Amino acid sequence: MNNANLQAILFDMDGTLTVPHIDWKSLRARVGVPEGAGIMEHIYGLPPDEARRAEGIVRETELEAAEAAVPNEGLAELFEGLDRLPLRRALITNNHREAMERVVAAFGLSFEVMLCREDGMLKPAPDLLWVALERLGVGAGEAVFVGDGRYDRMASEAAGVPYVHLDNHGDGEDGDGLVIYSLPELLPALGVDAG
Repeated sequence: MNNANLQAILFDMDGTLTVPHIDWKSLRARVGVPEGAGIMEHIYGLPPDEARRAEGIVRETELEAAEAAVPNEGLAELFEGLDRLPLRRALITNNHREAMERVVAAFGLSFEVMLCREDGMLKPAPDLLWVALERLGVGAGEAVFVGDGRYDRMASEAAGVPYVHLDNHGDGEDGDGLVIYSLPELLPALGVDAG
């Protein structure tokens, strides 16, 4: 991948920077989310009392996951390399703010922009990516978005941002874009030398 114009890297959080931890099937069952529906989309459509109860379950699960978070292999080395580069960085997660901030603090990560579900429409909507690009002052063609899931890919495509898929599970995620199998592969795959 030739990225002579690369100005920024946007990152997903869970499963990208950290080892996947949440048992989504169990969480969906606890909240009562029908097959094929998004968790938060389902919650937003519930009556107020039910929505508060369901969102409480999700928040508790996300905070537990943040407390137990384990960095993906090579996370520290990747950010050491990024610190030597002029690339701008953003974090974009469907998680809530407190969980996001706990993970960032736990691993001593730094981002110019950090966006979560309180900041706009959730992925797979492109809104949070657009906000990140605007705040960073870069165009869609001057950034890449690194994620590990279908919603990340969909949001990236909708925003017009090139996508890099971190294949944690050997799930053979297909589609256009670059695929890496560990975080240390990212900068070399982008053709970026962190010296």
